[in-house]
Amino acid sequence: MDILMIFIEMMLVVLLYNTLFNKSNNKNLFRYSAVIAICSILFYNFKSINGILIYLILLLFEIFAIAFIDKKDNNLVLIEIVICVVVTFILQNISVTIVYLITRKTKELVFLHMGLFVVSIVSIMIFSKSYIKKKSLDFEDDIRDNLLISNIFLNIFMFFMILKVIYDSGKFSNLIVIEIILLIFINIFLNVSFYRTLHKNILKDKSIEVKNAYNPLLDDIIENIRANEHEYKNHMNMLYSIIFVAKDIPELKERASKYLGELDHKNILNSILEIESTIVKSILYSKLVECEQFGIKLNYSINSNIEDSCLDDSEITIILSNLLNNAIEATKNSDKKEINIKIYKYERILIEVSNNIEPEKISNFDVEDFFKKGFSSKGKGRGYGLYNVRKIVKKYKGDIRIKVEGENLAIVLSI
Repeated sequence: MDILMIFIEMMLVVLLYNTLFNKSNNKNLFRYSAVIAICSILFYNFKSINGILIYLILLLFEIFAIAFIDKKDNNLVLIEIVICVVVTFILQNISVTIVYLITRKTKELVFLHMGLFVVSIVSIMIFSKSYIKKKSLDFEDDIRDNLLISNIFLNIFMFFMILKVIYDSGKFSNLIVIEIILLIFINIFLNVSFYRTLHKNILKDKSIEVKNAYNPLLDDIIENIRANEHEYKNHMNMLYSIIFVAKDIPELKERASKYLGELDHKNILNSILEIESTIVKSILYSKLVECEQFGIKLNYSINSNIEDSCLDDSEITIILSNLLNNAIEATKNSDKKEINIKIYKYERILIEVSNNIEPEKISNFDVEDFFKKGFSSKGKGRGYGLYNVRKIVKKYKGDIRIKVEGENLAIVLSI
């Protein structure tokens, strides 16, 4: 019976891991069960030597085995399993505390504890599965990008290991064990509060770094726009003078055409002067110039001031620059060289970038992978631009839609 309870307890941890971080992918459940069965047998036979030490060794074996089965990074699986172990520890201690407060007994009612524990874990898995699907959440991305979460749960895990040593020793009364549990929970709460504050400060500093990185580029473009806006009046005056000094209509046409031809590249600037947002105006100007070099036609429709949204300047730059960079990269070797960008408001700010694609290339990739970290059709060491876009959209609880129609790919962000 003991070995069965050990197996159930370990298996519930892995099932919780599968629900939270594998999106309830059941294809490896049999392999998980085999690993847990081995760990359960080994723990049952060798726990008398040193229960905690054997548990930690087998936990590491379990983590490496699951990482191998799922083809994941060992460190990532370590954090994910530790989080699940911590959740199970918390539920176990809550059930022990509740039973003790009602019956004044603990170890004598081990089957009742196990029953409450199983019910609570199964309830969490059912709720999590539904919630993850409804909200399209990806907890694995959050863990991968947030070292603070990892640090918090590793600390909590060590607290519970200490508690387990105290509880299993049997040298303390039930009341003292309950008091220790309460102190650990208070410590966890204080740690989480501290790390949340620290995390906010880190994000703030990171935002400042990003702004400092992008501001010189934006300042140059903005200064160029301002200088050209000033020159625009001079060009108008020049055309006005040509009209007056020309002797006849043919001469007027010739001189005006010649002068306007020299200003061809400045027409790009004149076409975006009416855009309200200076940031959008600056980014579009640089991309229009780049598109002209590749013979790409860039159409735009800006019907909302994105600077009035929740996005800051650096986030606007990251989103628009990366979307347009990828569109240019995909279009410059295409037969139909055309890109469209729209920014408008319909309850939320919508940003839509569409371009032509080569179907034979796009078919090799799942479009849903476009925004994953490191994904790129251009080889290793690339693929972080759209991933950063996704992080910003996710930060503001926005939405990303990808549409492929024939030879046209459209990415629509809702923020």
